[in-house]
Amino acid sequence: MQELDAPLYNAVKKVSAAKARFCMPSHSGSADGKLFSSCAFDYTEVEGLDNLACPSGVILEAEKKAAKSRGCAHTLFVTEGSTVCMHVALSIAKERGAVGCIGCMHKSFYGGCELLGITPVRFENVADFLENGLKTQTVSSVFYTSPDYFGNVTDDKELLAECRKAGVLTVTDAAHGAHFCYSGLLPEAAAGRADIAFCSTHKTMAVYTGGALIDLKDDTLYDKAVYYRQLWHTTSPSYLVMASTDYACALWEKDGEKFYADISAARESFEKRSQGAQYTVEKSDDLSRLVLRFKDFDAGEANAYLAAKGVYAEAAIGDRLIFILNPFNADKLGMLSEVLADFVPSKKYIGFLPPAREKAQTRGEITFVPVKEGIGRVCMNDVGFYPPGTPFIVKGEIFTQEDADIIAKNVGCTFGLVNGKLVVLQ
Repeated sequence: MQELDAPLYNAVKKVSAAKARFCMPSHSGSADGKLFSSCAFDYTEVEGLDNLACPSGVILEAEKKAAKSRGCAHTLFVTEGSTVCMHVALSIAKERGAVGCIGCMHKSFYGGCELLGITPVRFENVADFLENGLKTQTVSSVFYTSPDYFGNVTDDKELLAECRKAGVLTVTDAAHGAHFCYSGLLPEAAAGRADIAFCSTHKTMAVYTGGALIDLKDDTLYDKAVYYRQLWHTTSPSYLVMASTDYACALWEKDGEKFYADISAARESFEKRSQGAQYTVEKSDDLSRLVLRFKDFDAGEANAYLAAKGVYAEAAIGDRLIFILNPFNADKLGMLSEVLADFVPSKKYIGFLPPAREKAQTRGEITFVPVKEGIGRVCMNDVGFYPPGTPFIVKGEIFTQEDADIIAKNVGCTFGLVNGKLVVLQ
């Protein structure tokens, strides 16, 4: 690892040389096996390592440094992914009044609304919101996702400007855009532009799973964000996750421009080699999000083929196969091209268009039934596929035969079922 001005990372590294540990976690920094190769750095709130619940030392210093590098007033560390960030933002939004959302949202948005008793007002796109939400003052806050799972960003300049004039809180789910702050080759980051933006650093930076950040545009929401993080966050935050977040922010600030220049060159070379292949390379706003389209063939077949060769993609969705490029794998794009050269797709992709939805009341006792027995009943849980984690059935909608058919074809990646059963109104 490089020596960087990363205060929390350096503090954790220092205490990793302890002579004896009589504190959590109970592997005590010396468990055997490669799985535990980082356990010397896995700590609790011992002297010198600060406390995420009330940071005043190296964690606070690391957060301030991250905020400066990300171009916003404040940044808060999270070790439980963007889900906790979403719930913090929803808690703040609820205080202001009605909550709106634009387009597709992650399941954590709907889950947070359920937990907080929020009934969100949904808008199809930015134009719909500006016309039917902002002008009529329908909502006091608005949530939207940018970038999406395929690396494309929302044109939100007018949205942010008009919301600021109207006093409407803007919240950007930028889970897949943590890296945007660190290179001019990437889209403009949501950090410092939206009132609240949050991202999953583990998705696109060198951070352990669960690492996430809440970026606040100015000082006005800082106290409330810290307050709600205390309520939602585990009292056992991972120091491995926090230290890696601190390290990655410092490293990306230092080398980000070079990282993405190298990735851009590697991607350009890959695209040249891919001409005439069984797939096409889709255009993406984020050059580090590589999306291959298999021309109406099922990308899941290609995904399984690659896995059998020891190559793992991010996800297969429909006829698209998604790869996340970073400084540690871009040099392997040549190998990916060679492996894919021998793949011949055979399984056709059959698209799924969710039926027009009928809404019903959502209050009452719930019960659990086999999927086929749920047809015609009120669904009481959000149901969709992960990845990307966007529901196609939202609580309160009537479950249909089409829904049952598509779930049957995607059992392995369906969320919202409970032990294989559908949650419906009693």
